[in-house]
Amino acid sequence: MNCLECQDNLVACVEHALDPQTAADCQRHLADCPACRQQYDAIARLQRQLVTHGEAAASVSLAGPVMSRIRAAQRAALPGRRPAAVLTRWLLGLGTAAAACAVTAILVLMPNSRAQAADVMTQGAKVAAQLTSVHLQGRMRAPAAENFSYINPAQEFTNIELWKELGGQGRWRVEKPGRIAAMDGQSTTLFFRPSNTAMRLPQPARSAFDTEWLHRIANLEQTLSSETSLAQTKGWPMTLTHETVGGATKSVVTIEQKSGLPAGDYLQNKFLGTADTRRVYRFDEQSGQLEAAQIYVHDQTGVVLVFELTQIEYNPPLVASIFQIELPADVAWYQKPQAQPDDAKYAALTAEQAATAFFEACARQDWTEVAKFMGRPVDVGFKSSFGGLKLISVGQAFTSAAGGSGSFVPYEIQLRTKDAGFVTKKFNLALQKDPKTGRWFFAGGL
Repeated sequence: MNCLECQDNLVACVEHALDPQTAADCQRHLADCPACRQQYDAIARLQRQLVTHGEAAASVSLAGPVMSRIRAAQRAALPGRRPAAVLTRWLLGLGTAAAACAVTAILVLMPNSRAQAADVMTQGAKVAAQLTSVHLQGRMRAPAAENFSYINPAQEFTNIELWKELGGQGRWRVEKPGRIAAMDGQSTTLFFRPSNTAMRLPQPARSAFDTEWLHRIANLEQTLSSETSLAQTKGWPMTLTHETVGGATKSVVTIEQKSGLPAGDYLQNKFLGTADTRRVYRFDEQSGQLEAAQIYVHDQTGVVLVFELTQIEYNPPLVASIFQIELPADVAWYQKPQAQPDDAKYAALTAEQAATAFFEACARQDWTEVAKFMGRPVDVGFKSSFGGLKLISVGQAFTSAAGGSGSFVPYEIQLRTKDAGFVTKKFNLALQKDPKTGRWFFAGGL
């Protein structure tokens, strides 16, 4: 008796419903096969629990409904493969009496879960290789106008959406309520709705403006293969379970990714790329297609859902206008840093001095000076919020183990209110040095 034949008979064997010869063959196989024995033990435990609850009657047999589901799902999931190497959760259709029992599922844990998870990811990548376009809708915990990969576990959810060609020009568009990025095949543009500002790369980009993580989900062929490889190389835990939902079986791959940042690092859990995350991918076992994805962050409060796909549309028709951003006539453009006569003066500043100069310029509403740190004309909204502020203190700059040329400068300021009062704000100003000019530029934190 081989594994498949044994597994076909496991429930009947537990219930002593096999003929003597088949039962003997099954027992001999179980004595030599730890994987099948593990399944047998799990089914036996469930039956004992049912008996404890008084629900195991002769009229309620596990054999028919359970094994028919197990056989069909195992063969569909891994045709030609040994099904004993699957990590499976089977929802049991045991009839009215058994369904009333508190125990409603068998969780069969089998060896080599990592390898089987990798198989599911690889199959998903093969299916994705046939796609020509994708439309993703999701939500993430972040302000509407913040960076596309910025997360805040304490923030309410905001919607995010992606349209992408997986062939041809590879055009794409990513949109949140407060910012839009798009590549139309010729150039790549980012537009900030609240500040009416934009920046443009004069060439097409596969991804840009902090959208890479979402492209990774859309580029399933590359991503599923890449994440599988990373998990195996870095030793990240990767597991496979199976869920039955509405009669359909789903393969669920969970990967625990590590950012590599030390505990307490300032950027830890502020961006998806600097967070310790649990990434959950759900695939339809029949088609192999990805149906859902969730990303959880580990923080001091526990495990928090920070992103989830709410809808995936495969091969939707995408018209050219989707990849074009309608910009207002008065949009303010970010400029690439150019060499200036006073570069040496600003390059000689420390991060603390640069932060002080920036805030002092805001205090006296010297917008020409402020613009030297912004890389763009200062918009009306910024002037209204930060004009006439009072600088209370600037602290010692620090950096993150995530690397880069940026520094974070603690500050305390007082901002004017509509009733002519002031409100105190404490945070960390992010400054980054331009590699060509050596000047400090504002990079966030207000």
